[in-house]
Amino acid sequence: MKKHLTVWQAACIITGYGVGSGIMTLPYLVNHVGLLWGACILLCAFFFSYVMHMMLAELTIGSGAGTQVVSVFSKFLFRGKAAKALIGAFFGLTVLVLITNLAAYVAGGAEVLEAAGLSPLEAKLAFYVVAAAVVFFGLKFLGVSESVSVSVIIGIVLVLAGASLFHLDNRINLTSGSFTAGLAFYGMAMFALVAFYSIPQAVEGLDGDPKKVRKAVALGLGLNCAFMIVIILCALASSKEVTELAMIGWSESIGLWAQILGSIFTILAMLTTYWSISLALSDIIEEQTKWNRRICWVLATLPSLLLVVFNLGSFLGLMRTAGGLIAILIAVLVVPAYRRCRKENGELLLSKTLGGTPVQILVMAAFVLMAIGSAVSI
Repeated sequence: MKKHLTVWQAACIITGYGVGSGIMTLPYLVNHVGLLWGACILLCAFFFSYVMHMMLAELTIGSGAGTQVVSVFSKFLFRGKAAKALIGAFFGLTVLVLITNLAAYVAGGAEVLEAAGLSPLEAKLAFYVVAAAVVFFGLKFLGVSESVSVSVIIGIVLVLAGASLFHLDNRINLTSGSFTAGLAFYGMAMFALVAFYSIPQAVEGLDGDPKKVRKAVALGLGLNCAFMIVIILCALASSKEVTELAMIGWSESIGLWAQILGSIFTILAMLTTYWSISLALSDIIEEQTKWNRRICWVLATLPSLLLVVFNLGSFLGLMRTAGGLIAILIAVLVVPAYRRCRKENGELLLSKTLGGTPVQILVMAAFVLMAIGSAVSI
């Protein structure tokens, strides 16, 4: 099957990566920071995230369509005598972190299926089979699956949003909030918008076409931002109690049918993220090792199941933290790599203003601030 994607399918791969459980923590944080301040913070987070993802897309195009994150940095950044060691270390860390991130989604999806009546082992196997099978068939099949799933997610959110209009049970906090709460919300909003590893898939599927890539990145991140806005507003307005995981309080305030839809949303959100991450990991392994694609698929997906089956919970917790750290690491590495790519290839995607040095400095600072915000608790 050809790897060519439509702009919508490429955008859904980006959206699918980001529409994970992080979005569901945002209403709780906004409730502490205030809706007006939250709107300003979310706008800033979207802008910096958009520019960073466009920089990475430009790096990928400059490296050659289909080039994965590790090879992008090896081309533009990891040079000299220490190049092999740096590439090997970055590759190993990337594989380890992504496998454990995938395991977290297997564990989370299994919890939802257990609540539906499956045994713990059956739930883990069922989620893994559906998640890994899609990736087995490659980029085009994944793009179709992501587009269908994201469309269903949009439908669920719209139905719940409509039902929320009849359950306006909560008074929304508009302005009050602390700096600490605002920083925590900013960190989580940035994290929920991160879809770094999906960018090479989108660029490859669109044959590196700059016009299509621009549309896909803007649409993919824009959909995630739209989900955030709708979920925040509806959860704040209709939840009798704004819970840390918004879907719980939001769906309970509407009724049992909404809780069922909420469970479907959660499963689909975890599946779409698993698909995007595992395909990226499989491609990274294949590109670095030159092994058979099926072997790389097994190495990218099976360990996530084994980690969950053997209940390595504390290890997974540590590695989820490491996952946030590697996102920061990539963000910090993108800017110097981008500067070198820009010097060698000229303007490919971003304008002179958005791709200039002042914005580069602001974007790097924004992701460092994300790391600080992610460590703040309220």
